[in-house]
Amino acid sequence: MNVIYMIDLYPTAFRTDPQSSFDLITKTWFPGFSNHVLFDNLDIDEQEYAEQILLDFTGFVLYYQNCVPEDWSPSVIEHCLVKDFPRSLARTEEYEYSIFNVLLNFFAFLKEENLHPAADDLFSHLISLDDKFREKMEDTDLYSPRKSLIITSMNEGIQEDDYDAMLKYFNQVGYRELADFDTGTIEIINKIMGTWVLPFSDSWYITNVEDATGNEIIFVISLLITGTLSNSLYVPPSDWYTDVIADFIEDVLVPYPLPRKIREICIPIFHAFFTYMADQNLHPHAREIASDILPLQEKMITEGPDEDDSDIQLFLIQSLLDSDVDVSDEQAILDYIDDNKEELFQKSIEFTSSGDLKKLMGKTSASQKQIPELRRKPVDFSSIPKATRDWFMAISKMTDAFCNERLDEDYAGLCRYVAGKLARKRDNKISRGKREIWAAGIIYAVGQMNFLFDKSFEPYQSADDICQYFGTSKSTTSQKAKLIRDLIGMDDYWDPEYSTSYMRNKNPFEKFCMKKNGFII
Repeated sequence: MNVIYMIDLYPTAFRTDPQSSFDLITKTWFPGFSNHVLFDNLDIDEQEYAEQILLDFTGFVLYYQNCVPEDWSPSVIEHCLVKDFPRSLARTEEYEYSIFNVLLNFFAFLKEENLHPAADDLFSHLISLDDKFREKMEDTDLYSPRKSLIITSMNEGIQEDDYDAMLKYFNQVGYRELADFDTGTIEIINKIMGTWVLPFSDSWYITNVEDATGNEIIFVISLLITGTLSNSLYVPPSDWYTDVIADFIEDVLVPYPLPRKIREICIPIFHAFFTYMADQNLHPHAREIASDILPLQEKMITEGPDEDDSDIQLFLIQSLLDSDVDVSDEQAILDYIDDNKEELFQKSIEFTSSGDLKKLMGKTSASQKQIPELRRKPVDFSSIPKATRDWFMAISKMTDAFCNERLDEDYAGLCRYVAGKLARKRDNKISRGKREIWAAGIIYAVGQMNFLFDKSFEPYQSADDICQYFGTSKSTTSQKAKLIRDLIGMDDYWDPEYSTSYMRNKNPFEKFCMKKNGFII
C-alpha cells in the first residue's frame, strides 16, 4: 500500500511540526512492530493498512490535540478514537475495520518492548473502547461535512488524496442543488463552502466547540451565509465586517426561535470560524469580528423566544431564507407555504423531534385534503435489460423477504419499484458491489423517505435492524442509500413517487397559518 502522509490533506497547518512524529513511526516504531511476532496476529488487510493507520492515528492526535507520540495517554487516544476519527477520518470501509486490531497489537508491542511509559495504560484503555469506537465510526450523523464530501467523492471513483477533484465534484453538486439561485449567488456559496466552511468543519479549531456535531456546524454557518445573502441584507461574505455580523446576530438570530442547543453553540461556532479565518488570512476583518461577537453569547441564550415553538418555527424561517421569498411580505410567505407544503413536510424531519412530528400529525383531520393516490405501474420484467434481470430478481427476492417479514406489501412494492428503476439504468453501476448491500440500501433509502426509523410510526425498523438482517455495516448501507437516491433522482426530503400511501395522505403542512408574531399550527 502506498502510504499517504496527509500533511497536505489536513485542513490547516499543524501547530507542532509533524515530521519528527511521523519519522518516529516510519523509521523506528513501525519497522520494529512489522518484524515482531505481534504483527503476525494481524490478517493480510490489517498488515497492509498498518503503517497508514499508525500514521493517521499519530497525525490526528498531533493535529487535533497537539500531542506528540511520547505524550500519548488514555484520554488522548479516547478523544481520537471516539471523536476525531468518527468525525474526520475518511478512508475505505476495509481500512476502518482494520484500525482497532492494528492499534491493539501496536500498543501491546510498545508495552512488551518498553518503548512508551504509558503503553500498559494505553493497551488496557483501548480494550475498554472497542464497542464505543465501532459504534461511533458507523454513525454517519457524526461525519463532518468535509468527511461526507470525501467519502461521497471516493464512491464516485475520485482518489482519496485528490482534494482538488473533490472540490470540483462538490461545485458540480452545488450547481445542481442550488439551481433555483442566480449564478452569481451559487458561485459565492460554492466558493465559501469549498474554501472556508468545509476546511473549517474538519479543522482543529472546531475542537473548541466540543458538543457541536458536523450537521450543527454546517447549519449554523449556513444561517450566517444565507442570512447575510438574503434580499433584505445582501452582504457578500467578502464584505463582512463587525457591525454587519453583530447586527445580523442581534436583529436576526437572537429573535429567531432556535433550539436551545443551537442558541448555546452559535457564538462559539462563529468565534471559532472567524478565528480560523483570521489565522488563515482568509478575511481582513475576521480577527475583529471573532473578538467583538463574544459578548453576544449571553444575549443569544437569554433573549430568544419560547423554546416550545422553536423547532417548527426555525424550520420555516430557514426554509424562507433558502427561498427567494420576501420575508417582509406576509402574503408571499403564505403563498410559499401553500405551494410547497408537501416538500416542507418531508424537510421538517430534519428540524423537528418525533414528539413534535406526532403533534403535527395529530392536527390533521378527516376533512383535510388528501394527496391523490399515486398509481405506480408494476415493474415490467420485459423492460429490464437481460444483463440485469438476474440482479433485479435476486434483489427483489431479498427485499421482498425483509418487507414481508418485518414491514408490509406497500414497502415491498416500493422496493421492487426502486430495484426496477436501478436495473434499467444504463451506467450499470449495480454490477459493482455485494447484492446484500444493494438490497439493504434500497430498503434504507425507501425507509428514510417514509420515517421508517421513527418509533412513532408504523411499521418501524431501525437502521441497525436492516443492517443486521443483511449483514452490512451502517456506514456502507447509508452511503449506498445515498447513491441509490442519486441514481434514480429520489428527492432527499419529500418525494411522493417513493412514499407509502400512508405518508402521502398525512401532511401536517396543509393547515399552516401565520400571525404577525410568527408561525403557528
